[in-house]
Amino acid sequence: MSTPDSYTELAKRHGYSESIRYRHILEFLMTPPQADLVVLLPEKPEVLAAKLNLPLDKVISELEALFLKGVVFPKNFQTRENPRFARSVGQFHDATQSILNLEEKIYNSEDRKELYRLWEDFCENEWYHNQVKRFNGLERPPTRVIPAYASIKDLPDIQPYEDMREIIKAQKVKTVNSCSCRKRRNTLGLTCEHSHDVNCLQFNRGAEYALVRGTGRELTDEEAMKLVDEIEQDGLVHNWRNDRGMTGMTVMCNCCIDCCMIWHPVDTHQSDIGKMWKKSRFQAEVNQDLCNGCQTCVERCMFDAIEMTKVSGSKKLKSTVDPEKCFGCGVCVLKCEQQALKMKTVRPPEHIPKVAAGNAPVLG
Repeated sequence: MSTPDSYTELAKRHGYSESIRYRHILEFLMTPPQADLVVLLPEKPEVLAAKLNLPLDKVISELEALFLKGVVFPKNFQTRENPRFARSVGQFHDATQSILNLEEKIYNSEDRKELYRLWEDFCENEWYHNQVKRFNGLERPPTRVIPAYASIKDLPDIQPYEDMREIIKAQKVKTVNSCSCRKRRNTLGLTCEHSHDVNCLQFNRGAEYALVRGTGRELTDEEAMKLVDEIEQDGLVHNWRNDRGMTGMTVMCNCCIDCCMIWHPVDTHQSDIGKMWKKSRFQAEVNQDLCNGCQTCVERCMFDAIEMTKVSGSKKLKSTVDPEKCFGCGVCVLKCEQQALKMKTVRPPEHIPKVAAGNAPVLG
């Protein structure tokens, strides 16, 4: 088998057979012999050894190394049986960069930085453009915004599927992992105003993968709740499946416009985040009698839904919420020291469908 053909075939499976940038990522993550192994998956190790004329123990050790790197995904995490190549660019992107606790075992600091540089180049110059095209073709958003719990806790009729406490409780296994998007940009010294990258929540099978691979830390319900509070105070926005299901998602993204592989490309390509994320049932509103014009809410709102306006009878500018732009995330409310900002319910429970449209999320 010709080595170049292995890389080309693997890139083709993700829709990037002509991409030099994607090929460079594959070449960084796999040696030519490893690429020859991966392209034959899900063949069993014994078959791979025979086809490639390699010792069985060599095949097994190479597959284990590729599992730790995030290149191959066994059906059974414990036994490593039935490994397959990443199913999509999105899965490959996340697994190969979210390497918390494995960083020093797999790469030295320069190699790690080079991996992030290769991904950043591909994302910004190819993948993000194609992602936005895919998002724009969706019939309805596959995910929706979950409001910061502290911003809505005093409102009546909060449903379990929009209550972060209840969503957390519904998951059997929970881990916190390094956010691949934020990790990359922080490592490369690119702009992100948020505190740290260890705030990606994974659940159930996703959490089991992180634990076996060593890239996540298991959380109790109480630890997860505390982390969620920190995430909300930091101004990150939760998103979840766009239906009333409490489980079924292996990851809960906590996003910012600087890094997120959905929000960032939508912003830089001047598209509409509403193609991917549905608004919550809630909306921020301002009591302008209480507003002191500090502008903290303007700085906190990543949807550009709040601006300072001149109000009759006041020398100070006061904040005003644009209901069309507000997605109901509630992070503005958390930092309003004057308690001028509150959340109100503006949509009925029927706003959230009972059944999801297709698979969510659409990450490519």
